[in-house]
Amino acid sequence: MGNDDKHLVNVLKQLKSGAVLVKRKIDGKKYSRRFFLSEHEDFITYQKKKRHIFGRPHIYNINDIDEVRSGFRAQTFGQLLKNGRIKSTDENRALSIMYNNHRNELHLMANNTQTRDLWAEGIKYLIDRHAQKHQGHLIREENYFRSADTDKSNSLSKRECRRLLSNTLNVEMPDNIFEQLFQKADVSREGLLTQEEFVAFFQLLTQRKDLYEIMQKHTENGSTQSIEKIHMNINELLTFFQTVQNQKIIKHTKTDGSENKIIWEYIETADQVQKLIDEFELNKELREKGLLGLDGFRNMLLSSNFDIANPIYTRQIYQNMTRPLCDYYINTSHNTYLFYGQLSGESNPEAYNRALLTGCRAVELDCYDGSDGQPIVTHGFTLVKPCSFESIIRYMEPNLFKTSPYPVILNIENHCSLTQQGEMARILKEILGDRLVSKETANTQLKTLPSPEDLKYKVVVRSRKSAKATKPNSNIQLEDDDDSVKDPLSQHIKSNLAALFVYLQNVPYRELEYAKSHFSPFHSSSLVENRFEKISRENPSSLILQTTWRIIRTYPAAFRQDSSNANPVDAWNYGIQMAALNYQNEDDIMPLCYGKFLDNGGCGYVLKPNYLINAHETQYDPSNIQSNPDCSQVLTITIISAQFLSRANLTTSDIPDPYVSVSIHGVPCDQQSKKTKVVENNGFDPIWNETFTFKIKYPQMALVYFAVYDCDVFSRDDKLAHFCLPLTVMQTGYRHIHLRANNNDPIHSTIFVRVDIEDVDEEDMIYVRL
Repeated sequence: MGNDDKHLVNVLKQLKSGAVLVKRKIDGKKYSRRFFLSEHEDFITYQKKKRHIFGRPHIYNINDIDEVRSGFRAQTFGQLLKNGRIKSTDENRALSIMYNNHRNELHLMANNTQTRDLWAEGIKYLIDRHAQKHQGHLIREENYFRSADTDKSNSLSKRECRRLLSNTLNVEMPDNIFEQLFQKADVSREGLLTQEEFVAFFQLLTQRKDLYEIMQKHTENGSTQSIEKIHMNINELLTFFQTVQNQKIIKHTKTDGSENKIIWEYIETADQVQKLIDEFELNKELREKGLLGLDGFRNMLLSSNFDIANPIYTRQIYQNMTRPLCDYYINTSHNTYLFYGQLSGESNPEAYNRALLTGCRAVELDCYDGSDGQPIVTHGFTLVKPCSFESIIRYMEPNLFKTSPYPVILNIENHCSLTQQGEMARILKEILGDRLVSKETANTQLKTLPSPEDLKYKVVVRSRKSAKATKPNSNIQLEDDDDSVKDPLSQHIKSNLAALFVYLQNVPYRELEYAKSHFSPFHSSSLVENRFEKISRENPSSLILQTTWRIIRTYPAAFRQDSSNANPVDAWNYGIQMAALNYQNEDDIMPLCYGKFLDNGGCGYVLKPNYLINAHETQYDPSNIQSNPDCSQVLTITIISAQFLSRANLTTSDIPDPYVSVSIHGVPCDQQSKKTKVVENNGFDPIWNETFTFKIKYPQMALVYFAVYDCDVFSRDDKLAHFCLPLTVMQTGYRHIHLRANNNDPIHSTIFVRVDIEDVDEEDMIYVRL
């Protein structure tokens, strides 16, 4: 064990011993509690006060924690400091824990800096360790034994094992199969399983019959080898990699300035195969003989190199980032300050942090005059509780460039008076400093937008140069569409704020000829979804051609008070760079956004296809099925199986009846969907072996969306998990799809598939993509 490992072991040991920390509330209330880390290091809680007979201490699960911050880097501490409840010297004792997708917060004050730093370090380590766990770790977890041992006898009865299968692992197993597995693991023949025997039982339970069949096909005399003894040698694996997987592996990652660059190679030699065996085969005897058994084969196929999403495209920025901004799709949020619906709740800086940490690069602030002379952010004409503009800028500032070095766009809807506009300018300059763009970059060419590379680590303000000065409770309702009626209170904007509107000055959308005569590339327009639909239907070429030289933004209509979303694919099809979405909603649309921006290292900027960038030459029109500037492909997907599917919610006792839906989202002629049959009462390891074929005319625009549903004959089917990715980043061969929960959190559930992609030329000749 190295010194770093010993240090972390000691840190976690001290966290388990506990420490007195003071919980602080924004209203000034405080509660002293002894916090501690659980023995199994999966949650943090505190000791209950003896006088609180009925209350239960809150449990903060490590897998729910999003972020840990030291100091006064949260709104609660800022307010407490402002109200004189704490002192500025207390900052070195302050700790904030954000959890439940930044929707909940825990604010603590330690007795000293050393204790605060110890807890911050320990929790950050636990968060990172949890993020690195995958299904292979899950199979070796001891948690199943602990949770199933309800009588704390340190052994499991048949009844307890049965309950584990149905309640936790979501599988209903026939009696004869259960008895066979139990007897095989029960070496002592006592009718009980010790922890060691349970590990054997669990390994039998998790043996992958689907992988066994694949190994049989690609192993000499595979049909005669049992599931326990089957293995592949180096030559067999090399042939499998070259003929079935077309496998590339990451050789190493080097740092180029502030960015990681992946160096990859095809698997072509026996030495490369042996390195994979050494990494994934846990059986020492097999490893030394250059053999890979079933468990090693599973571990390998679950690893990131073998993921359905090619890490060469998803774990590094690989695209040309020196093109003008208008040549990229930009990950964009609408009404970012909200966590829930559009009509109530509160404006919250943590909603911005959540969006930024999930890859968003353009956020929105609806700004109004505050009663204390300081601008506020709120949803006008609603019951949304406002938050100060300064708080939002200050508390999101540390997270601006954590996920991407490329520019953050602040889309400011300005309803402020001249005085408070001056305050907005002061706040932006004071907090953002040199990162705030206030003049054209040296690399900007005449009549061309700068590139993401030009604006690295910069913040760009997008707003209009004539303001809409409005009180939040005014009777005049204003949309953020640039054609909305302006409040007669003010037609002007403060000069020091206007100086910040350099590249993305909002102007009303107009048809092409007018735009060419009156607008420059530095002018940007917003379109509400129903107006976008009308324009794209009636004059698509005008819209598409304008996106080749300036930025257009779309946003949800006012009727979406539940924060639902319009389909951004429709906007992307017409070259719209900024399709703003309600990040606060966990609907079926958001996975399309996550999938789109999985590409290019998740940096939030994805280069548009050349036929959209050069639409004036290609005459691209997504509604014209006769034209095809792309190269058509045929995608064949076999849905083989799934593993460790969760239930629809924590309260249901029903074992899932899962099926898989596969849908293509892109230009209208490519949109299609297919689904498997239903497997009853098995969320643990359902098997389908169903093959679907999709002919796709515009592969560069296509997203492939996998969703697993629980069939319900009496109500709407519940979505259990999903994953979406661009067709262009899919790896062929046998692949696991690491699914996401409905809130996009990573989970242990997977789908196992086989992928084949073939190019089709104009004469319908098909060529397999290698």
